Amino acid sequence: MRFLSIGKSLRRALYLSVLLCAAPLARAATVTAVEFYNESLDHYFVSSLTPDIDALDSGRIRGWKRTGQTFQVFPTQEAGGGSVHPVCRFYIPPQRGDSHFLSASATECAAVLGLVATNPNYSGYVYEAPNAFYIALPDLTTGDCPASTVPVFRLWNNRADSNHRYTVDPGIKAQMLARGYIAEGYGPNAVAMCAPANGLADVQARLTSTSPFAPGCDGVPPTGTLYTNAEVEPYLAVNPRNPNNLVGVWQQDRWSDGAAAGLRTGFSFDGGRTWGLTAATFSRCTGGNAGNGGDYERATDPWVTFAPDGSAFQIALAISGESLTPGSANAILVSRSVDGGRAWSNPITLIRDGADAFNDKESITADPTDARYVYAVWDRLPAAGGGPSYFSRTTDGGASWETARPIFDPGAKGQTINNQIVVLPNGTLVNFFTHLEISEDNIVGSTLQLIRSTDKGATWSAPADIAEHQALGVSDPTTGVPIRDGSILGAIAVGRNGVLAAVWQDARFSSGARDGIAFSRSLDGGSTWSAPVRINREPAVQAFIPAVTIRDDGAIGVTYFDFRSDTTARATLLTDYWLTQSTDGVTWRESRVAGPFNYAIAPIARGLFLGDYMGLTSIGTTFVPFYTTTNDSNFVNRTDVFATLATSPGSAATAKIAEADQDASTSPMRAEAARPLPPTPELQKRLHDAVVRTLERRVPGWTPRGLKRNPDPGPR
Repeated sequence: MRFLSIGKSLRRALYLSVLLCAAPLARAATVTAVEFYNESLDHYFVSSLTPDIDALDSGRIRGWKRTGQTFQVFPTQEAGGGSVHPVCRFYIPPQRGDSHFLSASATECAAVLGLVATNPNYSGYVYEAPNAFYIALPDLTTGDCPASTVPVFRLWNNRADSNHRYTVDPGIKAQMLARGYIAEGYGPNAVAMCAPANGLADVQARLTSTSPFAPGCDGVPPTGTLYTNAEVEPYLAVNPRNPNNLVGVWQQDRWSDGAAAGLRTGFSFDGGRTWGLTAATFSRCTGGNAGNGGDYERATDPWVTFAPDGSAFQIALAISGESLTPGSANAILVSRSVDGGRAWSNPITLIRDGADAFNDKESITADPTDARYVYAVWDRLPAAGGGPSYFSRTTDGGASWETARPIFDPGAKGQTINNQIVVLPNGTLVNFFTHLEISEDNIVGSTLQLIRSTDKGATWSAPADIAEHQALGVSDPTTGVPIRDGSILGAIAVGRNGVLAAVWQDARFSSGARDGIAFSRSLDGGSTWSAPVRINREPAVQAFIPAVTIRDDGAIGVTYFDFRSDTTARATLLTDYWLTQSTDGVTWRESRVAGPFNYAIAPIARGLFLGDYMGLTSIGTTFVPFYTTTNDSNFVNRTDVFATLATSPGSAATAKIAEADQDASTSPMRAEAARPLPPTPELQKRLHDAVVRTLERRVPGWTPRGLKRNPDPGPR
């Protein structure tokens, strides 16, 4: 073993030995080791420690960017069991080369320690950590890895500015060998360590760090708390003409009293591994002004879609002033990109209102069967009450848009919210929404419904029910602090085979104790739906904010958050983000996407807020979750946006995990059905209160009797 060739990895500023030895925030079966690259140094660095990752992602240590490559490791001996070994980590200070070196071999670690003590050439070397993480060793003769693990290759650059690269990807190993690197390890394949098998296919990219916005860029005095550097509520789309081209959108710099300073956009041309950043001019902070149509103080509710010709469209709700007050304005804006998301047109206004009505919860869908058609839909809430679904479309690829009009009006005692259009393979439009109905005794009920159009939105059917919606909302189980989870919202997806899938939060599976994730599907274009089933693995904890997509091969993916890792510590709310997959809607297999992380430091927007929704799409047989998590203990940069290329069920890594069945979360579970809860007065009141809480967070002055202006400042 060439342990003497300890690599130069980081510049002087990363010498933070105390932080680097910090323990992970929470217990986890595995954690992610993230690789970074410095182009000017031509050096690689890998770490699973949160302080390292945050320091590099934030830009405090200049020149380092994620490569998109990761592998899984264990944070503790307990997490990995008796077969794993601690990985020692050495640091060489600047006068000796500014280097890092990792090894899971106790013999190798001891040899380096001996040289530090006896060899002048090693003077100043620092033994940073005896256990930076834990991992398995291969057979020292054959190099074979234990079952349920994959090889980690260590490659030395064979230069005076010594550097190592650690990878689980044989393709990367071959590339580095071709560049003159030397493989260091055991057996004929030179295997240095062995990582848990679920690390093979996952690629995670962090899109954001600090805010690009100048203080006061909205041009008005603040009315709430501005969470600078906080990104929330992301959404994602993939280009059907080039699946390696993705565009994601999110809120940048969230305000406590509603909306964000602006919306930001990320674009990728390598399947989500690396990203560029830009923005449409939906608000002043992203360059909006009276001349380009974006002269608004704030923006929110980002959504994005791709047309079949490769054009991308994003939509926003733009806001100025306190909603529904004299002088205020709110508008639905659309912008188009014809270059994969790099540049965006000036926004087109689909509708603009002032004190008389509030437009909310818009989405946009390009017709996959005809690039000329793109559809926008939202709910419009008149101050006098009610809330119809509004619709606009372009029939010329975005050059112009039709005048917005209602397509479903539930009447003065009802409203819709969360309108989303999907398009069936035969061209039929399906608009999915939540229908809120106010009873004679002033109790609000919630039903998931849809309407259909067979003529590209010219006319629409009467509403059809999907399911009764019985969500209670989510809160910190220890402190009771509310989570702003969008509990009255749901999500819908359509597959190439015409299958429709819907997901939402529902308490029916726990007899009304807590929300779980409900799933239903339709095999006949939405005419009939299967009985709702619970698909979150842990029924004893709250699960929330589901997203759904259907891969080209028909496999269904659903992501969601839950609290299974949480403890009773009041300062933390430990949360994981999960992907569960199914080919039949009955049997599901789950894997962790991210976490545990501390939800308790999320921005507060009348509840801890990471978004009403998250993004989820797919590239071939790979699901791509697009989501936000908090940065643990980092109150300056509370949240960031991530994209993960998640392991597919057919991959070798997942197959190995399933065969070994080492982690219960990787074994299949059967979905659990439950009837709607009996409509007792007590339950109806709890469901009513959950709806009111959710809408009061979104719209000022909302009451079960209709919208009325609230004299106190309300959320926007």
